[in-house]
Amino acid sequence: MVQLNTVVPTSAFPRPKTTPQLGLYVYLIAFCAVIGGFLFGYDTGIVSSAMLYVPKNEDMKPMGKVWQEIIVSVTPGFAALGSLCAGPASDKWGRKKVILVSSFIFTLGGLLCGIAIEKYMLLVGRILLGCAIGISSTVVPMYVSESSPAHIRGQLLTGFQLMITFGLLAANILAGGFSYIDPTNLGWRLMMGFAAVPAAIQFVLFFCLPESPRWLYQNGQTEEAKNVLQKIYSNNNLWVTYEIGEIDALCKEEKVAMETTKDSSTLARILKTPHVRKALIIGCALQAFQQLSGINTIMYYTGKIIQASGIGDEHTVIWISVGISSVNFICTFIPMYLIDRVGRRVLLTVSVLGVAITLLLMASSFYAINIDSAPSISPAFPLQGFESNKCFGFSNCDFCVTDEACGFCQPVGVEKGYCLPVNNDNSLSKIGPCMNSTETMLAKYVWSPDVCKSRFTFLPIVLMVVYLSFFSSGYAPLPWVMNAEFYPLWARSTCVSIATAVNWLFNLAISLTFLSLTEAATKHGTFLIYAIVTFIALLFVSFCIPETRNYSIEEVEVLFMSRKKREEQAEHLKDIIQFKPPIDSTLQF
Repeated sequence: MVQLNTVVPTSAFPRPKTTPQLGLYVYLIAFCAVIGGFLFGYDTGIVSSAMLYVPKNEDMKPMGKVWQEIIVSVTPGFAALGSLCAGPASDKWGRKKVILVSSFIFTLGGLLCGIAIEKYMLLVGRILLGCAIGISSTVVPMYVSESSPAHIRGQLLTGFQLMITFGLLAANILAGGFSYIDPTNLGWRLMMGFAAVPAAIQFVLFFCLPESPRWLYQNGQTEEAKNVLQKIYSNNNLWVTYEIGEIDALCKEEKVAMETTKDSSTLARILKTPHVRKALIIGCALQAFQQLSGINTIMYYTGKIIQASGIGDEHTVIWISVGISSVNFICTFIPMYLIDRVGRRVLLTVSVLGVAITLLLMASSFYAINIDSAPSISPAFPLQGFESNKCFGFSNCDFCVTDEACGFCQPVGVEKGYCLPVNNDNSLSKIGPCMNSTETMLAKYVWSPDVCKSRFTFLPIVLMVVYLSFFSSGYAPLPWVMNAEFYPLWARSTCVSIATAVNWLFNLAISLTFLSLTEAATKHGTFLIYAIVTFIALLFVSFCIPETRNYSIEEVEVLFMSRKKREEQAEHLKDIIQFKPPIDSTLQF
């Protein structure tokens, strides 16, 4: 535990005691900006449903598990690259211009995925979507945080996460509808191509929005910054004066710092500044732990997980996904309501604990399904050169269908079956009674390359709902909220882009390895690994995360300083601006 006894004010003017009455303008800014969150969520959700049909499309064949993992994971991979580019670009050209660029790229990527005539074209479209998502997920929270009054900043930033979950919900609803329109050839194209519509809407709307007032002031456009703040605070001059004082003090401090370290890059300054370096390490770790909880295996592979629990009908899988994403969307209102009332740390701690426990239960449910699945018996028919095939070594249906090269052939009314190698399109077996789709085979045998019947089919589905309820209540929005708050103005874009890149790199690692990991460590082993990592994250949250509620975005920097550094900061600011004596308060984290 670290004790902080003094909060150093940064402004030459005292913080107003009255709460400002805000108009619709600030909410309009936030809404238009967080359309980027909708795009983020839509792409995450739609790929789960679309990938039920893409491998079956003749233009996309052959598409095994490796190609499926590439199509899914290339987006978070390039999102990491996009996020690293977004920070310097938003410093140079402004937050607004970079968001416009991301909207354009998103529109182009969505259209390309919709008209893809072969898998390499689809791959390029997914790459463009990744770049756009990386840019948007970096700059949008930064833009919202710099344009939001302190007392509702957490609420508006959580709106970014709300739009992510709304995008997930919309993706599953639209996927359900499009799945009835020739899904193998046309439906999945409509699913992926629809992403271009909200992207184009955001592109048009952003021409009417202002630049971030903090970026404007930092870049010498002081009158424009004041005009934007006047609109945000509905012409409340007391609050506008206070905000301008906050920004001005930090800009003057930055100017002094630049003169003493003029030969250092921003990244070098970050690494040489202890409290900013500490904030960056905490911010990056928070983003990494969020992804290591397995959230995007749930999001990207919702359909696969539901199938793995024992449900084979694809339409049923999609509509169950709608129900799951609805819970995710509804529960996001919880942090929106509580984040500026109970604080960040309480929400985050409860959320991470709930996620960890649910992951343990998820592992247990898949273990129960494995034990309950039909045993595999030795083939009672000629093997025709397949005598040493690996499929014959699996002991039950669940182990069998987890391997993409094998499927389960089960006689109707019999509790045992055969694990057999699948043919090239994964529709039938290469040998045995499930080799041909004749009337006799259909009457006497059930062939499944993906699912196993079990009495415990419902358990993973129920637990996915519980998991997302806990995750969306805190673990989902707070890493984004806190990273948008943690850093001083001079380091904000660089630090946010680095932390966002860490999120996407771990997203890439998890999504790229999930299907392979379920084969190597089993499904229940995979979720057990995620649970263990999440319990470690709980310890990290308990001992390392500060509370930032009710602090202005300029004041948050002080929370990461040592006592000695805070005292030096107070003396340093006295030489730059005139301000009131330090405000005594106590903060523990």
